[in-house]
Amino acid sequence: MKIVTPLVVLAGLALTVVGVMTALGQATSGAQPWSNELSDNFVFIKALPFVLGFGVAVGLLMARTYGPKVRSGAIRRWSPGTVFGHWMLTLGFVLALPTGMWQYLGGILDVNLPIPLYLFYRVHYIGAAIVLFTVAAFASYLWMTGDRSLLVPRGQWSRHLLGLAYELPQPVRGWYAKVLRIDLRQPRPPTGQFTFYEKVVEFPSWSIILVLITVTGIIKAARYVVPVPGFVLWLASTLHVAAMVLIVIKLLDHLRYTLPQWPLVASITTTWVNERYARLRHPAWQQVAQGSSPGPREARGERSGSAAGVAGDGAP
Repeated sequence: MKIVTPLVVLAGLALTVVGVMTALGQATSGAQPWSNELSDNFVFIKALPFVLGFGVAVGLLMARTYGPKVRSGAIRRWSPGTVFGHWMLTLGFVLALPTGMWQYLGGILDVNLPIPLYLFYRVHYIGAAIVLFTVAAFASYLWMTGDRSLLVPRGQWSRHLLGLAYELPQPVRGWYAKVLRIDLRQPRPPTGQFTFYEKVVEFPSWSIILVLITVTGIIKAARYVVPVPGFVLWLASTLHVAAMVLIVIKLLDHLRYTLPQWPLVASITTTWVNERYARLRHPAWQQVAQGSSPGPREARGERSGSAAGVAGDGAP
């Protein structure tokens, strides 16, 4: 497997390059009277199967970096493969989100920039291709590793909802506890590898938004290749715009939540978290990572979730 995976990735890269160059050659041959926007759309949709396949191959390589690691004074929170995927996804958003928003806002505001519109589409397609590549890579990565550390373990939802209550701002906590009938007199559960906010709010919402924007984007791009009913196209376009707005909201919320916890921000670059920080802020995870036995309270709830978490990591 260690030898085969790099060969699969290289083969996938070669096929992707050939596929993209072939699509570009067809679009620029002059055989069709296509505009720049339509030409770029055809290149994107024809290259998409190769991009997704290459993403799956890269996900196999990412999976090789999966697994628990501890060194003197630090614990690995993310695998190198996850860090790579996170920053690729960030790059895709940086390219696709502003250009995609302007395609709609420019028309609504009736504002024209001294830049051809097709260049906005072109950059948007490049960013969208990077996002789809990364989504395919993470899907392959999670399938190969079987990692479920980002999911709430079965039978632990009440415990995670209680833990989330203690992580919410004070003005929101009371309302949240009242609506969900959470008894705040219960002791605060110890935090595992990932915070309760990450597992209950962050990861599920990002997953839903990514699925929404990728599916609707593919439907919009495929309308020139396969027949798409008008209502389906309208619905996909509406949901695609809604997904872009949700991504902006989630990005702001993500920065609000992560920047004050700088060691966690640094870990998505270095993969490591300081052991002292883990002991203070993620006690259940630190205990399992160091191979020590949890106390009675940790044993009742956190053990199963944190043990799964320290086995590796998931996608951001």
